[in-house]
Amino acid sequence: MAILKEPYLMPLGCTCLAVAILLDHFVPGDGILDFLIGVLTGMSIVLNLVGLYRSRK
Repeated sequence: MAILKEPYLMPLGCTCLAVAILLDHFVPGDGILDFLIGVLTGMSIVLNLVGLYRSRK
């Protein structure tokens, strides 16, 4: 049983990327915020690639 179902992988990845871009653009940066932006961007890359891989059927 998977925690994330296939239809939710790419929308969740796009949402993570959108939040990371908005935080980077509108919130003044410090150490922990840069870490959070990096985590969200990394999650976005992984979720979108897995979503693309699984939707190729």
